[in-house]
Amino acid sequence: MDDLVFVESTFDKNKTEEYNLSIRVGSDGFSFSILNGNKKCLALKRFQTFDQNSTIETLNSFKEQIRNNELLNLKYKTISVLWVSNKSVLIPNEFYSEQFAFESFQLCHELSEEEVLEQNNISALESYCVFSIPNNFKEVLIQQFSTVKFYHHTYPFYSCAIKEEPHDNNPNIFVNIQKSFFHIIIPDRNNKHFINSFSYTEDSDLAYYILNVYKQQKLNNERSKLIVDGLIQEESKSIQLLKKYLTHVEVKLLPTELRIKNAIPHKEYNQYINLINLSRCE
Repeated sequence: MDDLVFVESTFDKNKTEEYNLSIRVGSDGFSFSILNGNKKCLALKRFQTFDQNSTIETLNSFKEQIRNNELLNLKYKTISVLWVSNKSVLIPNEFYSEQFAFESFQLCHELSEEEVLEQNNISALESYCVFSIPNNFKEVLIQQFSTVKFYHHTYPFYSCAIKEEPHDNNPNIFVNIQKSFFHIIIPDRNNKHFINSFSYTEDSDLAYYILNVYKQQKLNNERSKLIVDGLIQEESKSIQLLKKYLTHVEVKLLPTELRIKNAIPHKEYNQYINLINLSRCE
């Protein structure tokens, strides 16, 4: 189990049918967490990249890693997949239908013949998140696990952000950062939430877009707190840039009660927050 970030001493292979398995998958790699019925994390696998010379090699790399992982060949109570991509749209419940979702998605993103649409109802937003996933990845996961529920990676991010107590005058700004894009939400007590996503290439781009949101939404740079998670660390260039202009910048970490290996700095664990929160939000 050298590929595990940590494993709780109470983890029992004979009781996995009582556990919930959550898998984070994107075109670049995957990781997974295992939680018990009390939503306590028992095991966490470090992020493992795919061979990416071609689509076929990426898929074969994924298949091999799943089949060779002992824990992924056990039976679980529930199996959830968190798909990471920037191709998603939010549709209010009152307007949702499969046809409307299909048309709305294509207004914002290209939908190739190799992709299929999935949807999650985010009750806290009274909306559906509609997203695409490559059909070949979906088939591999279904063949391996049979019963799988698919979620977009923003599902736990939005759900947890909405649960935070809103601040009327100086709201908190929540940002989830991925490799080349990020999602942002500003919860509102009257359900008039600001939600958007941006693509970026440089740290300066990321900082610029966030600061521009502050400007456009007329937020107070000294009072509204920026709360960041995902593929980001405290000492990163983008965080240091943001701290020059914003008084309150917080990089979220995993709950301290988790047992982790000392070989990996705790500050790197914020990339797993959505993965672990997925089971907690279901």
